[in-house]
Amino acid sequence: MAKQYKREALAAVQEAALSLAEAGVMSKRTMKEFDQRCLTPVEDLAPEEIREIRLR
Repeated sequence: MAKQYKREALAAVQEAALSLAEAGVMSKRTMKEFDQRCLTPVEDLAPEEIREIRLR
């Protein structure tokens, strides 16, 4: 599933942060904070809701 960003500008910030994390310059903890601020939250779904989505 593709990442969904809150805003286009945050996509650029998060991608730059990801590059820093992959280079070992940024900690995993800091990267997690960037993800929380830049990416849309993921909804928890009940098993019944997942089944309904798959049947559509």
